[in-house]
Amino acid sequence: MRYTLAALLIAVAVIAGFNTAIAQDAPARQGNKLGEILKDDIAPERLALGLQLVQLSGTGRTFNEVLPNIAAEAKNAFIRANPQMQLGIIDVVDRIALGLVSRRPELDNYLARVWASGFTNEEMQELVEFYSSETGKKFAELHPQLLGVEMAAAQEWGRSVSRELTQKVSVELRLSLEADEKALRGDTAGPAAAEAAPAQ
Repeated sequence: MRYTLAALLIAVAVIAGFNTAIAQDAPARQGNKLGEILKDDIAPERLALGLQLVQLSGTGRTFNEVLPNIAAEAKNAFIRANPQMQLGIIDVVDRIALGLVSRRPELDNYLARVWASGFTNEEMQELVEFYSSETGKKFAELHPQLLGVEMAAAQEWGRSVSRELTQKVSVELRLSLEADEKALRGDTAGPAAAEAAPAQ
């Protein structure tokens, strides 16, 4: 197979963007799953157990910054569009965001449905007992921090693997390109070529 420099660059670019494509596709799949969960008819006692787990596990605290982040993004967007109204925009966004705080329990209810969809009543009761223990409380306290470190470790590993893969593929393609160019020039250096050469 013959490779051109353009093809080589395209291959490297595709590899570099592969993880981005996967990351963009994953939320869509999870969104479909969430839609199914929200449609499920879950018994009140199961939802109550799920909500108890949300509170005990600290899952809800992980998302406490969602509304503030949305408000910050809204400020930036409106200010970019209307920079002369910056102070007024900040005041309005803060006031409306504060009014939306009352909707925060909705998120915990969504999270409770997620728990209830994944575990039986018996399993959730066991989890309640675990999170009520000293070990469980420590896990709930440290889990967000540990998860953040785990994510950073996974991203660093992914970058390292991506660099290695890209470098090795680039070398392989470059060697193939050089071999093809030598073949086209009739440059077949080596013992076999020397033996085949006619004597002078």
